[in-house]
Amino acid sequence: MKKTIFFLLLILISCKSYQKISTSERENIISELDYIVNIDQKYSGGAFEELLSKYGKKEGWKIFEAKRDSVGIENQKRIKNLYSKYGYLGYNQVGKENSTKFWLPIQHADNDVKFQQKMLEELRREIKKNNASKNEYAMLEDRIAINLKKKQRFGTQVTYSADGQAIPKYGLIDNVNIEKLRSEYKLESFKDYYNWMTTNHFEMNKEYFVKKGITKPLLYK
Repeated sequence: MKKTIFFLLLILISCKSYQKISTSERENIISELDYIVNIDQKYSGGAFEELLSKYGKKEGWKIFEAKRDSVGIENQKRIKNLYSKYGYLGYNQVGKENSTKFWLPIQHADNDVKFQQKMLEELRREIKKNNASKNEYAMLEDRIAINLKKKQRFGTQVTYSADGQAIPKYGLIDNVNIEKLRSEYKLESFKDYYNWMTTNHFEMNKEYFVKKGITKPLLYK
């Protein structure tokens, strides 16, 4: 009897009820997600040219990185606030496109791996209800893996060899079944993705590679 009561209490504690989203609240949530993703993308690239010209390359990058970090932390606070009120914002709550906007700052929350892990479990539950994206789950799982300096399952997180070829950061758990696994999680083929990343990297750094005697990207066959 005592065991039954204990397990019932555990269920009640774990089953948090979230606020139901009204039409007006949905509009406010989407507006908040738009703001979050716009500023996230603004700081996802390189340092702004005006910073580099005003402060020089070294100091300009330093200022940019500090601002990028503060933007990331502020976005995390906003996402955590939304989650605490409404739970994981999947397709049913805000639609597919806006669900991705909710996921993106979680993917970028590398300073808070515990939060990423918690959201990964939420994603797992939502996928079972067809309320979230399998490829976003795969990318978040891999992101957590590299943040913990572990091998990836899906190979979504890339680094580059000295010759400029894209390779999975910290390696893959299973090289043999990678294409099957990526297909199951709605990811493009390993070969296509890594050749695309290799080509982009080569074009962005072409002058450097040509000086090294590398005149074309080293693609996977």
